[in-house]
Amino acid sequence: MIVPMKKVSMVVQAKDKDSALDSLRELGLVHLENFRCSSPKVEAVSAELNRVASAILMLDEFKPKKDIPAASLDGRQAVDRILGLKEEIQTCQDHLASLSRQIADLEKWGDFEPEDFKFLAQKGWHVRIYTAYGNQVENIPQDNVVVMHKEKNSVVFAHVTRSPASLEFEEFVPPAKSLGALKAEAADLLKRIDELKEELKQCCALKPSLKQYQAELESELEYQVAKANILEEGSLAAITGYIPADQVERLTEWARRHSVALAVANPGEDDAVPTLVRNPRWLQMIEPVFDFLGTVPGYRELNVSFFFFVFLVIFFAMIIGDAAYGAVFFVGGLLATGYSAVKKRKAPLLGQLSAVLGLATMVWGALNGSWFGSPELIRGTFLEKLVVKQFTEGIAVYTPTGELYRLLTGQDVLKLFCFVLALIQLTIAQVWNFLRELADRSLKALAQLGWIAVNFGLFYLVLSMVMYFDLDGVFATGGLISQTSIILILGGLGLVFLFGSQEGNFVKGLLGGLKDLLPTALDTVSAFGDIISYIRLFAVALAGAEIAASFNEMAGGLLKGNSFVLGILVLLLGHTLNFVLACLGVLVHGIRLNMLEFSGRLGIEWSGFSYKPFHNPFKSSAASAEGK
Repeated sequence: MIVPMKKVSMVVQAKDKDSALDSLRELGLVHLENFRCSSPKVEAVSAELNRVASAILMLDEFKPKKDIPAASLDGRQAVDRILGLKEEIQTCQDHLASLSRQIADLEKWGDFEPEDFKFLAQKGWHVRIYTAYGNQVENIPQDNVVVMHKEKNSVVFAHVTRSPASLEFEEFVPPAKSLGALKAEAADLLKRIDELKEELKQCCALKPSLKQYQAELESELEYQVAKANILEEGSLAAITGYIPADQVERLTEWARRHSVALAVANPGEDDAVPTLVRNPRWLQMIEPVFDFLGTVPGYRELNVSFFFFVFLVIFFAMIIGDAAYGAVFFVGGLLATGYSAVKKRKAPLLGQLSAVLGLATMVWGALNGSWFGSPELIRGTFLEKLVVKQFTEGIAVYTPTGELYRLLTGQDVLKLFCFVLALIQLTIAQVWNFLRELADRSLKALAQLGWIAVNFGLFYLVLSMVMYFDLDGVFATGGLISQTSIILILGGLGLVFLFGSQEGNFVKGLLGGLKDLLPTALDTVSAFGDIISYIRLFAVALAGAEIAASFNEMAGGLLKGNSFVLGILVLLLGHTLNFVLACLGVLVHGIRLNMLEFSGRLGIEWSGFSYKPFHNPFKSSAASAEGK
């Protein structure tokens, strides 16, 4: 459930605000309200945090050596050291880039000593080198000119005079250093860069110090932000925030002991209330998924963890589709859980989730006879008896009179299963909406009944248009089901028009429904697309099965004779690739159905932010910040 929150305001004398804040931090229960205020201290700590992040990112580019000695610098010294090396490397690289451009420009001129030009000038011979292009060639003087290089459209020549003179051609200006000197300098720079990088490798031993320093700065930043957001008026200071309703008594006791004036109220409609989700122990394994996605329901939205978990398990099993792949997840989850038990640690939620998802995939794969994409592997074994023939061979559909209507292939049965699954999940969302509106005694509940009717009407259309599976033909109803589906769609839309915008005044609600006529029609098209969208479960699974079968076929001819090892390698690489693609398919498609189609029907925008109480991260306390 989403834990009810209370808004709290604490008032202390301005001179005591620091001590009150310190004490509140030790309590670790209040999520402080952030008014986006800042201070010089906040900016300074933020800047230092950026420096630490830059230093850590720099070290991530290097693989540490095993024989690196323990670090002897503290966090700040480590940052200065690493960023100093980084800056020197950047300076060397910039200089090297400049030298490279100079060397590239001089390559065509060859190697020479620039001092020679000065020596000749001292002797009374002034030498300047020019390049003439196109028609300029005709204007080259005939006297005191030595042609050095001639091409089709250009001429390079030297103009030698006894006194300084200038010509209207592109002049080559001799560099301060010779080509050889520039190359030697570039080589020295490369050597210096290698030395600096080697020093950075040695700095990898400073990572623990950097991480600790980063954690300290993050804690300090949290404190300084909290301090900057204290509201002051005269000699009084106010601290506001949010706390789980079941923790108010603890906060009240704290306020009494510290002589803090405390006011507790329900959050207002415009308040940005943090979200704290508490699930039963067995359901907490879905939380790593939400953490990975970075999604949090709004405080006034719904907690869909249960249905999200149930349908994710189903979607995962269908998309992965292979019992052997499922076994990998199952065994991996068991090993992670078992290792934690041996180390007497709390079982990792991700390991538990992996075991459940793997087990579900093994069951689904076994029912479809898919083990590494090869039915041959289980032929003649007990696993073959677990296969549901309707999923592999299809099913014959007969009318009530016993007449054969159609032979559905195994793929048709799976498609039908996808659409039934769509109808179930989307109807659950609408029923949930109906119950919520009914609890509020709102006429909008009738609009939700309308959407449920639309779902069932559209389900008939989807089967007819996508699978060419006419329920009238199956049950020999003479068009009754098609007529009923049209009545369900039109009647459902009628309920939506009449009651979808009801807020108290029936006439105003009716006018609001008419105003929303076009959006409602578009929502109907969207609902039709939502049901069809579930076919992705079949399509992605089919693609994975075909890829697995293709690699099996490729390796089949190699598993004999001297190419046996190559065949094993093809199987290993092929199924590893397919395994990774299947996992990506779950992220792209399986999670999408929960996050968009299902959650969208419930009006969930995942617009919330997590409840993060102001606390001291370096203090170990039995009273956790989540009030567990």
